[in-house]
Amino acid sequence: MEYKELLRRIGYFRTQKGYSARELSQMMDKNDAYINRLENNKFDLPVSVLLEILQTLEITPQEFFAENYRTYKTDNELIDIIKKLPYDKKQNLIEFLKK
Repeated sequence: MEYKELLRRIGYFRTQKGYSARELSQMMDKNDAYINRLENNKFDLPVSVLLEILQTLEITPQEFFAENYRTYKTDNELIDIIKKLPYDKKQNLIEFLKK
């Protein structure tokens, strides 16, 4: 993953949670402009800060780094449902989806 994509994802998850860059900065006890400067690539992102951002936003690293991070929760919900299906129902679902 490119560094700019990492920064885009921080902005995406921040806005999905309804926080401004200033609010997230304050939640992390940082300078009011910290997240704004970070998202605008004004300084390098330490791993410890990334982990702090994920924890503050209540995002798992798996969700953050998922290939389809925008549909991660829906994808996982579907996977959980499918895993619980008996074998014959899974086969029926496969046949249905192929049509």
